[in-house]
Amino acid sequence: MVDDHPYYVGVVGTYSRACANKLVLEADLVFFVGSHAGGQVTASWKITAAGTPVIQLDINPLELGRNYPNRASLLGDAGTVLRQMLEQAGGPSTDGRSGADDSHAAWLQRARDLLADWRAEVEPMASSNAVPMRPERVCRELSAALPEDAIMVVDTGHAGMWTGQYLTLRSPGQMYLRAAGSLGWGFPAALGAKCAFSDRPVVCFTGDGGFFYHATELETAARYGINAVIVVNNNFSLNQDERPFNAAYGGQQHEGFEMWQFSRETDFVKLAESLGCVGMRVEQPSEVQPALKQALSLNCPVVLDVRTDSKAMAPRGWTGAAEAPLRPGTGY
Repeated sequence: MVDDHPYYVGVVGTYSRACANKLVLEADLVFFVGSHAGGQVTASWKITAAGTPVIQLDINPLELGRNYPNRASLLGDAGTVLRQMLEQAGGPSTDGRSGADDSHAAWLQRARDLLADWRAEVEPMASSNAVPMRPERVCRELSAALPEDAIMVVDTGHAGMWTGQYLTLRSPGQMYLRAAGSLGWGFPAALGAKCAFSDRPVVCFTGDGGFFYHATELETAARYGINAVIVVNNNFSLNQDERPFNAAYGGQQHEGFEMWQFSRETDFVKLAESLGCVGMRVEQPSEVQPALKQALSLNCPVVLDVRTDSKAMAPRGWTGAAEAPLRPGTGY
């Protein structure tokens, strides 16, 4: 759904905007459509709250009631069933902002207020001119530069958290695919997406830690002409591990930095070029949009080495707790 749709407040769950989780937590009924309602989309089953009535629609009968005791389970294709429900309800509202019934006005206003509060809260970082760059600003610049038919493929961990919260889609023709596997999934998945949709621009967003997993596949991309653009959120670290390391060392890390920080001698531009691709370094917020547009115009595999602040930590999914505990084995 495009970001400016009047009913859109953001992604829900672990990789989410706080306003989206708050709204779902306040709801008196939650309708899961085509979602298995697992740990990611519910922030480890905190969003939706236990006891909230749930309706679930899915084409797979094994998913119905798997994670929540549904008030009602609907088996079928999501698009078909939703059209049937709209027909039974008398069709969709003709007023995209007030809802089908004035009694919903207060609830819709609450959603708009939560979204406005969230946008005001994150605006300083999303518009920051700081160098090294803030990832929030990088996501804003990428959002503005993505073509209307672009496919954005993102890695797990902080890459998914940054984009899930701050990347905005402006066109129904744009597609967002988040990692369906472990860290490092994003880059090879982007190559797969480009093979499947060779006529569409494909952009990958990953961190330097995620990119390291399969960086040598740049040679594969060059050899077969798989012309995806890889945006590396390069903070010379796997900084999502800073939190668990701080927890392990009581906040006083005297050792262990080498476990999650990388050498600043690493040069992704030279790496890309040595493997037959194009590399471009981006160090200023004003350079992100023109760099992405240039990369997409080159018709070859391109790596954008985007230098960002290693101290910028992606906000974890809001669950109502002052500070949610770390998920085992993760930095979020």
